Amino acid sequence: MAVKRIGLDIGSTEVRLAEVEFAGKGPSAGAKGTLTAFARVPLPSGSVQQAEVVDVSAVGAAIKKAFHSGGFSTKEVVVGVCTPAVVVREIELPEMPLSQLRSSLPFQVQEMLPMSADEALLDFYPTGQRDTDNASLLRGILVAAPKGLVAQNVLAVENAGLRPVQVDLGAFALLRAQMTDALAGQVVAFVDIGARTTTVVVAANGSPRLVRMLADGGQSVTTAITSAAKVEVAHAEQLKQQLGSAPPDVRDGVEAALRTLVEGIRNTFVYYASSNPGAAIDQVVITGGGALTHGLGQALASASRLRVTYGNAFARVSAGKKVSRDSLAGLESMVPTAVGLAFGEVS
Repeated sequence: MAVKRIGLDIGSTEVRLAEVEFAGKGPSAGAKGTLTAFARVPLPSGSVQQAEVVDVSAVGAAIKKAFHSGGFSTKEVVVGVCTPAVVVREIELPEMPLSQLRSSLPFQVQEMLPMSADEALLDFYPTGQRDTDNASLLRGILVAAPKGLVAQNVLAVENAGLRPVQVDLGAFALLRAQMTDALAGQVVAFVDIGARTTTVVVAANGSPRLVRMLADGGQSVTTAITSAAKVEVAHAEQLKQQLGSAPPDVRDGVEAALRTLVEGIRNTFVYYASSNPGAAIDQVVITGGGALTHGLGQALASASRLRVTYGNAFARVSAGKKVSRDSLAGLESMVPTAVGLAFGEVS
């Protein structure tokens, strides 16, 4: 019996829903799925700020509109959370059954958190194991999301008449949607540049090793254009992809904004390299609306001295009969998080 799930990515400017069907009981490691429905709907300005839902009613209405316009057949939703307010760090804990380890997290990680453990939803994603003279340690990634933030996302989904079945870190979804056999054997930095948040996930041998969420994105470039060219935001968004013909003062403002964004991403790569000697990043895969900014890929390649390519949100799914392939054209590097969320925890 096939299983269908919807991945919901709530961005700063729009919501994106992707319904994926899996054979059997659900996705397994390396499995592929069928994209049976997809929709994206703009959000009212200010309804989401720094990737956090502030207007539940407006976001819920956008989700509902996307659901009905896309022809979705299930109401089960995996909700993504991706904001700098979420604590994500690699840690080592004494090895024990995973269910027992997760239940003990509030007692083991409290000193690592900027908030009370009672105020956070905690999870642990295992990535490896090592033995010491005295104990066996489990290496993994700790995720601590403020309960209030998660509650807002879940409430928006419920307001849309849908059923949230899981809350997942958008950074993990970014990796899942694009992790092909060719990339699984490398150290790859997946970089998703949203409007106001940039997510960086460094994966080694298919498993996440570092996650960083930066409070900067393509909006900083848009703001630079609107200020220098004295144009509306919609026009500035178009100019972002056609900067070669822009006046010199506009290009100067954009280059300054790009330098700040690129430097933040490059510093994340430097931190990973210093923490993982001998495990250099092989290539960078960029996605998100901000990734399409003219010159960004080249600037990141020059700053990091790494190969930079555009990602493919549909690397692990094929289009179903009800999904027009023409409607997906141009979205390959735009919507990986929504698709990856539908895959759930198994990568």
